[in-house]
Amino acid sequence: MASSVSSFHTKEDGSLTIFGLIMFFLMMVGAGVALDIMRAEVARTDLQNAVDRAVLSAASKKQTRDAETVVKDFVRAAGLDPDTVSVDSYDDGSLRRVSIASESRTNSLFLDLLGVDELVQPISSEAREVRTELELSLVLDISGSMGGAKINSLRSAASSFVDELLDGREDLTSISLVPYNDRVNAGSVVANVFNLTDEHTLSNCVVFSDAEFQRLDQPDGTELQRMGHFDFRTSYNDGNPAGLVTNPNCVTGEYGAIVPWSNDVTLLQNRIAGLGASHWTAMDLGVKWGTLLLDPSSRDELLTMNTSADVPDELRVDSEFLGRPADYRQAGTDKVLVVMTDGVNTTQWDLKPSRKSGPSAIYVERVCVGNCTDLPDVAAGEAPNGNTFGAKGLGCGTRTVATAEFYDQCRAQFDDDVDGNWEIRYSVYSPARPNSNKFWRDATNSWANSPQGGNNAVRLDWAEVFGSISMSTLANEIMAGSHYDTRVDYFYSWESTHGQSRADNNLSNICARARAQGVVIFTIAFQAPQAGQDAMRDCAGAGNQSKYFDVAGLDIETAFDDILASVTRLRLSQ
Repeated sequence: MASSVSSFHTKEDGSLTIFGLIMFFLMMVGAGVALDIMRAEVARTDLQNAVDRAVLSAASKKQTRDAETVVKDFVRAAGLDPDTVSVDSYDDGSLRRVSIASESRTNSLFLDLLGVDELVQPISSEAREVRTELELSLVLDISGSMGGAKINSLRSAASSFVDELLDGREDLTSISLVPYNDRVNAGSVVANVFNLTDEHTLSNCVVFSDAEFQRLDQPDGTELQRMGHFDFRTSYNDGNPAGLVTNPNCVTGEYGAIVPWSNDVTLLQNRIAGLGASHWTAMDLGVKWGTLLLDPSSRDELLTMNTSADVPDELRVDSEFLGRPADYRQAGTDKVLVVMTDGVNTTQWDLKPSRKSGPSAIYVERVCVGNCTDLPDVAAGEAPNGNTFGAKGLGCGTRTVATAEFYDQCRAQFDDDVDGNWEIRYSVYSPARPNSNKFWRDATNSWANSPQGGNNAVRLDWAEVFGSISMSTLANEIMAGSHYDTRVDYFYSWESTHGQSRADNNLSNICARARAQGVVIFTIAFQAPQAGQDAMRDCAGAGNQSKYFDVAGLDIETAFDDILASVTRLRLSQ
């Protein structure tokens, strides 16, 4: 027996088998543990992905269902148990936040050998859509070079842009549309609200001084200088029935007019669809108006456009926007300026300051010589010289008292000097003529010491002259044969106010001041030459190249889409 025990003790036969069995068991356990961990991770990943998708959808402001329903539907659709998910949501109108907490539980196949029945992994996710109040000015180039395919591409892209910006956000987003070429048509409503100077009311463009590009605000009580209404391009009068020039430097009516602080997508899209392409380019004017509509100094003007009975319904500002424009850097408010161009700054024109208003050197006598006797005479005091003209029938041929209104009843019935029913007689005073007879009478082609009609002649002011007579007609027809120096002087009553260099400098100044106040500027060069690209880069600012877009082809919509993505704040925060 002792020998057998000793033999068993010393023999090594089968030891590797035992070791192998032990190692096999450990390997099986290790593989099983790995399998359990892998299964648990797959389950966790599936649940995490479902939860992430659910929280993003639930946090969207476009979501109309309650957050818990949305989340549990997503989890259920992923084949998981929705009862394992708890949902917490918050919505204060500007911030919508959804938080999800859950656990991924996986039953063990092998880890239970080690006393672990299941693997539990906590899962959490949070998404928020921060909808800060957005004030945006959209400044669009409608100069002549934008014709053809380019204006069509712009219309489509800009229309989609405002639609996406306002979709579900009408109460938080105000958009000011500012089309521009070599001037900006403020439109009659904005012109009245912003207190333009009153030399005339025929058109509503503004001329800004260099100093006004050094500041963003418009101090209370100050007026904006109205651009003169004049035509230095047309070489003849073409019988405009209202007696006004037909190709004025500033467009009449509401074409291309500013639409301020609007959340009316239909109005904005209709105005964008109506944009054409003509004339030259003044980016500085467009941006000046765009920044003015973002500046807190315009708060009273916005209030007026909400409360005044003179504002048409389509332009009435939503009461949600009262108190805008907000102060710069106000928490919860973003100010954004979007500017696009396809060209370079060019020349801008206006009347010389001395020819914008005040008594002119032009006198008129209007005589009704036909069947106008049944029309009333001008009442006493209505004519500028106080005459009533008695039974002469001259009342129907005299201007009304309203500034620059040349329309009268006689003119409404009969064509200009065609059938002899009325005629207009001009006289021009030439102070430089070295003679006592300084009045050139157009009707008789002769000089005299008084205007045609004597006391019945009406002295026009300069705004009336250039509102009804083109420069060429005045100098080459009415004054033909008169004093040469006076003709030249009156023809060149207009001047260039800005060239490219000056406009570029003004653009750079106003953009820099806006950026310094926290305005985010996005710029688009749409097939623009190098100088236009440089101007847009400069406006966006050094170090802000991600906010400058160079569109070489016609796909300007991509640039607007990228800008839209930048101002839309939906993010996964955890």
